Amino acid sequence: MTAIFYETLPVAQLRFEGEWRLKYDPSWEARRAAFPVSLTMPLRSGTVGADRLLPWLVNLLPETHLAEIGQRLKISPQDIVGVLENIGRDTAGALSIGEPCKAGINLQPVPDQAALERILDELPAKPFLVGEHGVSMSLAGVQEKLPVFVGEDGNISIPVEGIPSTHIIKPDTKRLAGSVENEAFCLALARVCGLEAAEATIGQAGKRRYLLVKRYDRFTDPQASSGRSLSVNGSFSVP
Repeated sequence: MTAIFYETLPVAQLRFEGEWRLKYDPSWEARRAAFPVSLTMPLRSGTVGADRLLPWLVNLLPETHLAEIGQRLKISPQDIVGVLENIGRDTAGALSIGEPCKAGINLQPVPDQAALERILDELPAKPFLVGEHGVSMSLAGVQEKLPVFVGEDGNISIPVEGIPSTHIIKPDTKRLAGSVENEAFCLALARVCGLEAAEATIGQAGKRRYLLVKRYDRFTDPQASSGRSLSVNGSFSVP
């Protein structure tokens, strides 16, 4: 069995019964503020079959580098649940797969731009820093990216133990020249046109340029008293 959590609250269980199935935890369904993990899997609808469950799980994983992730974890990349048990503690939204978030703000600071450059250079072979102690994160998409935590001082850290990231780094790539500048321009143009678009800035780490994008599924909750508060779209507060 594999559990899904909202902060430390059990939300649902994944069980293999000839195929993977999802069943919501009764304590979660009884909560007034409960929400479904997906609109395709409503609460109090009974056991959810693989036809609706697997597409949702697949969309929590990247579309590339699954072979490298599986190799580092020594897990078949076809084992979707097995992979997510290892890299699914910080995914889209506020849910953690496998283990709940640990209390506190657990971060590994990136000491300088040279260290960040090394991390970006290693991403193709070590996507999402898979295998690093305490690091567990995953995002969908083809482009190489890395979820990070950006403090009020602007310093970048790697979130560990399921702590939600605040931003996403999208490094430059030789396969698509000018990708950083192009995405930054398009996002700025969208905002000028009155469209809702993510906030983004261009950064430089040694010879690598990158786009630093503020996550739209995260926001800071100033009312939180426990030091960290998650919501449906993954908010949290830092004291």
